[in-house]
Amino acid sequence: MHAVKVPKKWRPSLAMLIALVVGVLVLLPFVALTAARITSNQFVRETEANLHAQAAIYSAIYAQEFLALLPEPSFGAVLAPEQIERLQETWHPVDAVLVSGSRSILPPRPDPLPTALMPEDVYLALSADLSRLAKKAQKSTLVGFLALDHQGQVIAGSGTDTGSFSHVAEVARALKGEIVSAARWREEEYRRHSLRSVSRDTKFRVYVAHPVNVAGKVIGVVYLSRTPSNLNKYLLQQKNALLWLLATVAVSAAVIGFSVWRFLTRPLTQLQDQARHIAKGELGTSLPSYGLKELASLGQSLMDMGNALRAKSAALNTYTKHATHELKSPVTSIAGAAELLQGSNVTDDRRNALAATISKDATRMDRLLMRMRDMARGQAEFGTQPTRLSEIAARLTKRFEGLVIEANGARDALLPLPEEAAEICLTHILQNAQEHGATRVVVDFDDKTSEIRVQDNGTGISEANIHKIVGPFFTTKREQGGTGMGLSISAEILAQFGGRIDASNTASGALIVLSFKDDASR
Repeated sequence: MHAVKVPKKWRPSLAMLIALVVGVLVLLPFVALTAARITSNQFVRETEANLHAQAAIYSAIYAQEFLALLPEPSFGAVLAPEQIERLQETWHPVDAVLVSGSRSILPPRPDPLPTALMPEDVYLALSADLSRLAKKAQKSTLVGFLALDHQGQVIAGSGTDTGSFSHVAEVARALKGEIVSAARWREEEYRRHSLRSVSRDTKFRVYVAHPVNVAGKVIGVVYLSRTPSNLNKYLLQQKNALLWLLATVAVSAAVIGFSVWRFLTRPLTQLQDQARHIAKGELGTSLPSYGLKELASLGQSLMDMGNALRAKSAALNTYTKHATHELKSPVTSIAGAAELLQGSNVTDDRRNALAATISKDATRMDRLLMRMRDMARGQAEFGTQPTRLSEIAARLTKRFEGLVIEANGARDALLPLPEEAAEICLTHILQNAQEHGATRVVVDFDDKTSEIRVQDNGTGISEANIHKIVGPFFTTKREQGGTGMGLSISAEILAQFGGRIDASNTASGALIVLSFKDDASR
């Protein structure tokens, strides 16, 4: 027999699938770090954009106040043609370009250099107003402010710093008409200075140097700084929402994990155990009442298969034992007769009697084996060819000589059995009836109740045996060669189609009723 095997191919195990899920979960922190990096860049650029906007306002106020005092300055760097062209455009926004990567952050900002030069009188006139404006604005904006003259000297600010910042890279470029932004590390020994903003626990600050232009010349620089916000502070601000999110994720993960274990992993393990029990021929334990719908269906199919295999195995075991026992008598009889025939003083009459014994026992053995073959067919699958009572009755009439078979009821309705199964069942029933003296049998089919009633005019069934007749190998005619397998075969076949056999006695003889469930196969 060819054993059907599962095709060999690579398949992931459940453990591998779970490991993959765990691996993805392990990678989540790295994904979170990448997201944090992107978020940090966004915080830096938001701070930079905010400083550019404030610097534009401060420089406009600075230029307006300066222009009122000195419309045509004789000092300051002259703007390049492309810079003048840009300023003449209707819109000339400044893009935020800073990132939070350590390679793009400059060293701490140098301290201002002392200088003996005195600012021009026009700057001295603006100093008080610009300082007062910066200090008021800082209370809301938290931005450090410095106003520088055309040489980079401090003329006003939100703090007390003095000196020159002309040596600072972003200031030097702003004195040439460029708008410059930079990120610088904070000093380890942090000291108060005029550009100090409220700390945000970030290790660097954002600086913006914006030129102040009057009459095509750079007459000063607005120098702003602020510490950008960071992810830690953002998460702290959103801690309640974050805690709820973490709790939701934890509960969801627990529910998912428990559901996978309860509805998938555990039922699969029990299905494996059930399959092992079936393979060993053991009675399996009941399946769990939970699990996925598909797993429950698979489990039920496995249970049905196991029950069918156990039933067939038990029947085969019983029939094999009994057949061995039944065959022993005719084999012994044939062997004894053959031994006697080998004698030299056997008369013709004795020889004929021994030959008749051998023939009778051989016929009995052949009948026993044929009945066992029918039983094997009863355990196998039958075809689906439907049949009618009139067709079966016509064939059985030719087989049973001396037995009148009358078909009544729904003669032309389809029976609830396929053709082969119906013929085997009725053959054994009619054979039993004939062996018990019946000369006439009435087969009636009720297509409304799906009952087949077989009434004979024989001697009937004794009350002591009426409940035993469908048992395997039960017979009252063993001396005449009966095997007791006929009705047992019929019962085995009917069980496959949801049917059963019931026997009773009537005034005219025995009544055999074949009844079927409502959902019996047709």
